[in-house]
Amino acid sequence: MQPVNRQHALNRPTDAMYTLDEHTPYRHGRYEFTPLPLIQRGLAYHEAGHVVLGQLVGFTCERVRIHTITRGGVTGWTGATTWARSFGTYLDIAVVCGAAGQAADLHQLTESGRLTPETASLTVAEHDKQMALSILTADGVQVTETGPAPDGGLAWDHVMTTAQQRVDCEWDRITAVAEALLAAPAFTLTGAQAVQIAGITAA
Repeated sequence: MQPVNRQHALNRPTDAMYTLDEHTPYRHGRYEFTPLPLIQRGLAYHEAGHVVLGQLVGFTCERVRIHTITRGGVTGWTGATTWARSFGTYLDIAVVCGAAGQAADLHQLTESGRLTPETASLTVAEHDKQMALSILTADGVQVTETGPAPDGGLAWDHVMTTAQQRVDCEWDRITAVAEALLAAPAFTLTGAQAVQIAGITAA
């Protein structure tokens, strides 16, 4: 994801397109013993978390997909959610960009009975967190790891808790988008398709 330039985050759109994920591919190191269908499933739910929580606070999704990518001579699977416009508070931005994917992946592991300390560790999305922090830092927003948050800033543990709560509330929508993504040609949905599948109507 490319950082978005903002004077303030509250209810101000941006015309800059940016992309979440497309990080170092799965199928290396700690992922090499995970069956491919489970990698794809985790990625689909991760991206669906970004899409659904983002659309609900005013982001505009252009496309969401999971796909193969080669970096450093390693080919594997990754995901990408591309946004054209974004709205929201700083908390919204932190949740959608930095925490929604991980929270959705954790939830699907719990739902499927596959949540263990080992599988939970595979959901950690440090790339998402760092991208969110880069956006917030560019706007002068301070972020601590734990509360209390600094004046006008955020605590990351509160961001993660908020993401988990929103994922819990919107689980049916996230599931619908994730399963549709897994069934879609080339594992790709347009933003309009994802919104329709999730049953999200314009405010």
